[in-house]
Amino acid sequence: MPELSASPLHSTAAPARRLLSLDAFRGFVILAMIWVNYIAGMPGMPHWLEHASAKADGFTLPDLVFPGFLFIVGIAIPLSLHKSVGHVSLPLLGRLAWRAGSLMLAGVVLANAYRYDAAHALLPRAWYFLLFYVAMILLWRQSARHGWSFWAGALLMLFLLASFRGTLNAEFGSVYLQHSWWGILGMIGWAYLLCSLIYLAARGHGTALMGALAMLIALYMGCKAGALAGLQQMVNGFVNLPEVLGSTAANVLAGTLVGNLFVSPSAEHRQRIRCMFFLALGLLLCGLLLRPYHGINKIQATESYTLVCSAIVLGLFLLFYIVIDVWQWQGWSVILLPAGANALFAYIAPDLWEQLAAVLHLPRIWWPYLHSGGVPGLLNAAAMTLAMMALVAAANRAGLKLRF
Repeated sequence: MPELSASPLHSTAAPARRLLSLDAFRGFVILAMIWVNYIAGMPGMPHWLEHASAKADGFTLPDLVFPGFLFIVGIAIPLSLHKSVGHVSLPLLGRLAWRAGSLMLAGVVLANAYRYDAAHALLPRAWYFLLFYVAMILLWRQSARHGWSFWAGALLMLFLLASFRGTLNAEFGSVYLQHSWWGILGMIGWAYLLCSLIYLAARGHGTALMGALAMLIALYMGCKAGALAGLQQMVNGFVNLPEVLGSTAANVLAGTLVGNLFVSPSAEHRQRIRCMFFLALGLLLCGLLLRPYHGINKIQATESYTLVCSAIVLGLFLLFYIVIDVWQWQGWSVILLPAGANALFAYIAPDLWEQLAAVLHLPRIWWPYLHSGGVPGLLNAAAMTLAMMALVAAANRAGLKLRF
């Protein structure tokens, strides 16, 4: 007699169904990011909750957050682009350029934020960055694409870009907005654009994507060895070739390989689990084998750091996938899903709140343990993190979802 239902490991999931484990895992990474940002620089923190030093050969818990973010960006690429494989068009390339360019622009502004000169600018600092986030929301609001609010956001953003004034230092030689490095969001934008183009060029073929991942790692190592000095000299003034287009993009492409497992309607849970397990094991072994060359270093985004962190992040995502999508234990993830479904708003929520509070001259009663740190500081950071997650949930209920 044929079975009436498949076992969990043999059941299949149509690609049209939203991957709940990805939303939950994205929310988990966002939660971790907000928490480690709140505790950054506080006294009395254990070593493993502080970023590893610039010369360290190793990493700590906060050093895993950025690779986690890059990895989930990569997972989402096949889920959004697999229907366009073999049908690349100018509108599609335009959408990719818009998404990447939006992240790059936001990254440059935030990379210049520390030198904002309120004495010579049109707006006080808090007002400037509050309006900057308002412009981002108007431009990226999911329900307002090409409506009046989109164009209002575009005009506001142009005004803010033109009115920026900053102090001069060794990094910046102009009082106007200036590109020095692309910031965290800009690095994500570059890696997203490159890996999206690679995915489309490879037509989603797993072997080709694996080869491209190896080439990105080789690009990093070749630059560090001086074998690509001429190319590096031409490109580095605009975008860091080894660390942004090499290892950072490799981190995203590792996620793309995983995302590619979820576009087939006939794939079984067991098959996906097996592929993810061996991919994680392979990434880990390769990272450890390459460690003698440049060590495991976050600041330099070494190949070993990229591969080892990708392996760890993949292992965590695999756990989320098994628990949420295979075993269907989903109730506990309710605290993570709002941020996972609205990651861009969750990313800006903490600083958006700080700028709004500064504009309203609110006393900072929500952050009494910033300078004392220790256990009270950790608990205070946890409370603020939960408050930001609640803010994101409220934004979701109000229909304020960002999609660039």
